[in-house]
Amino acid sequence: MSLLLDLPGLALVGGVLVLGLGLASGGPPWLTLGERLVIGLVIAVVGITMIGYLLALAIGVTVGLALVLAAIALLVGGLLLIRHRRRVRTEVAPRSWGLPLALALVAVAMGYLFARAVEVTPSAWLAHYGNTWSDWSFHASYATTFVYGHNLPPQNPLFAGTPFRYTFAPDFASAVLIGAGWSIPAALIWPSWAMTVLALSGLILWARRLTGGIGAGVIAVTLTLLGGGLGFWLFFGDAGRLGLINALAHIPQTYDRPPVDVHSPLANIQWYNPILSYYLPQRSFVFGAAIVMTVLLLLTPPLLTTPLFHWRETWTSVRQPWRRWRFNSEAVAFVVAGALVGLLPLFHVHSLVVLGIVTGCWALLFPRPAWIGFFAVMLLLAVPRLLMAVPGDPGASPEHQYPRWLIGWLSGTDFPAWFWIKNTGLFWPLLLIALLSPLALNRRARLVIAPFSLVFLVGNLIKFQPWDWDNTKILVFWYMASGVAVGALLVRIWRVALPGAAAALVLWLTLVASGGLSLLQVLPPQGPSYVWFSAEDLQLAAEVRQLTPPKAIFVTAADPNNEIAAYPNNPVADLAGRSILMGYPGWLWSYGINYIRREADIRRIYDGGAAALELLHHYHADYVVIGPNEMATLHPNLDYFNTNFRLALHTAHYEIYAVPPR
Repeated sequence: MSLLLDLPGLALVGGVLVLGLGLASGGPPWLTLGERLVIGLVIAVVGITMIGYLLALAIGVTVGLALVLAAIALLVGGLLLIRHRRRVRTEVAPRSWGLPLALALVAVAMGYLFARAVEVTPSAWLAHYGNTWSDWSFHASYATTFVYGHNLPPQNPLFAGTPFRYTFAPDFASAVLIGAGWSIPAALIWPSWAMTVLALSGLILWARRLTGGIGAGVIAVTLTLLGGGLGFWLFFGDAGRLGLINALAHIPQTYDRPPVDVHSPLANIQWYNPILSYYLPQRSFVFGAAIVMTVLLLLTPPLLTTPLFHWRETWTSVRQPWRRWRFNSEAVAFVVAGALVGLLPLFHVHSLVVLGIVTGCWALLFPRPAWIGFFAVMLLLAVPRLLMAVPGDPGASPEHQYPRWLIGWLSGTDFPAWFWIKNTGLFWPLLLIALLSPLALNRRARLVIAPFSLVFLVGNLIKFQPWDWDNTKILVFWYMASGVAVGALLVRIWRVALPGAAAALVLWLTLVASGGLSLLQVLPPQGPSYVWFSAEDLQLAAEVRQLTPPKAIFVTAADPNNEIAAYPNNPVADLAGRSILMGYPGWLWSYGINYIRREADIRRIYDGGAAALELLHHYHADYVVIGPNEMATLHPNLDYFNTNFRLALHTAHYEIYAVPPR
């Protein structure tokens, strides 16, 4: 029976795979097979997600939607494979096994890490990483609200009755899999794994395009997963105190963000382990990263042959009658890249900021008529969504509006150069050497990578969300792309006889030691586990889905002044897909939502009395939840609810009351 429920989802995954292979088979001839595979698969995922969303507006997120999408993908992909079958047969065998082996190792390693994100046991769903335990709670609520809450077009399910400004497309992709019969953990895990593997594979392929080998790309992958600052230095003291083996088997502290005294030279380290901070928990980021790498793979080959600063010739070409314009494969590649960038406000807005800066610089450095198509399509698709999403809630306080100036980012009283050295180690000095000298890269490759340093500068001047630390969502792309330059330099040093190899190895170890030690801390045998949802939570959610209308609004606890509020998990929102009056305040604040009045009103609701019923009707609420969080944080008036409300359903520790009609 379980296999039958999984089949529609498997058919959809198979269809997307066939479509991606079909698109790759017909890709431009100036792209390698590996580049076309990454590009084709990413376009297939993005395209099916967007087609699915448009269809869902009419038919909802159901098994039928998954089957229709699977049929579309299989049909189009199959036709493309048949059309280009001769080309496919000639390109199947790899010329060398180094690249396939590197990509396979990335896929296996990330598969292991993502498979541990959520463990399903008879008594509970367990999360093995603190950030997935928290972040995937709201991703689950966004995914389930499409399926079980029929939230189309979407409103914010965690702040009922308000616009949904978050980049919802990654969670909609998971919603389609849930609608097709997959479990919530599986629907969250496997798309995240796939897009992460595509992003990292794209990084290796992009590095190979710029450097001619895979060494720089492999190093860049290790940096973008494990790169960190000087916190590892504290491990030497811990190893001396505890013994090396014991210190490794029981990591005593987090070295990517060491808990040191504020006056310590290693205080104010803000660059956390990327794999634990971005790749595993942030589903929007991995979709954005895959799209970014796809755009880089599409645009870089033409740029490597475009003359520098030939603006006059480009202007002459643009001014000629449109009938004489040449719409070749490179021009089509620019349009496709522009479409992908234009869709980023639905997937990951910070990626749009990054590509906007980088492609703007590229257009100035490498002018060509095809940029017109790129920017026209990008603006046409991106601007409508951006007008809705930025600058956030107009009712929020000025400091929560964005974008705003934030000179120096989080450096505080630290001298900026020292701040970034202790946060990223020798990464910056190595990057400057790689970009300012011909030791590792030719001039054209350095010019392609250099605009990412402008991304770094912008990330140190402007904040793009109320939470200033979220600028790391931009800075991580600077680190990822610049890692190729640093990797190329380390490869160059490695080739300088035995001393060079030793120096390169030591330099690399200093860059990944903090992140590597922090990753060991969450892996077996010492890795912790957190109860994401208990068996009772799952039972409650199942009953809510069965016994309440999909579009019902629930009132639950949301009190940031109590330690219980540190728990963002909510079975009604996350598992049942129902909208709630107010979710976890930490998320709402980071999105720039002014929740103060609604928070006070929720307290008044749980206090009971005539004001409570009036407020419930004002917010169009349908149910009131009284569970462990509500009892601990809001101390509800149980006599009032038992006397005046109907008990709609209950479990061992939860009671849900139906709001009386007017």
